[in-house]
Amino acid sequence: MKSLQLSFALVLGASALVIAACSSSNKSDEAAPCNAYVVPPGTDLTTPKVSFQADVVPIIKRSCTDAACHGSKGASEGIFLPPDNPGDMYAALTGPATSTLSMNVATPGDPAKSFVMHKLDGDQCTVTCVKGGCGDRMPPDGQLPVETRDVIRRWIAQGAKND
Repeated sequence: MKSLQLSFALVLGASALVIAACSSSNKSDEAAPCNAYVVPPGTDLTTPKVSFQADVVPIIKRSCTDAACHGSKGASEGIFLPPDNPGDMYAALTGPATSTLSMNVATPGDPAKSFVMHKLDGDQCTVTCVKGGCGDRMPPDGQLPVETRDVIRRWIAQGAKND
């Protein structure tokens, strides 16, 4: 009888371990929490002065106008940023975002209400989007350094002028 009780206890214990192992969550499979990017305290977005032509266009050309991303009309991923036409690039960047009806791509004077900053900062999950969601962080091959993102953030904060 004791042998039967011991066998039953062993089977029950082994079953409990298997169930626990199968039901435990794997942290790497869980989605990362959605946190809004916060500009560090003391960051001055009014200086240095940022020029669209001299400062922003080179970043956009280098990081966004690959033919597979925003550099060709066929694969524009929602916004076409013609690498050889800064005027059309500016118009696209300051126009309405196609993924969200609540903000422009860049809202002059307000980086926090600029969809491009949410995409660059990787917190687009904080924005309500249409057409199947807000997509992934940009650029897809790795987040731009904060210093580079802050050039675009400053340009927007300073009025997103076409200068």
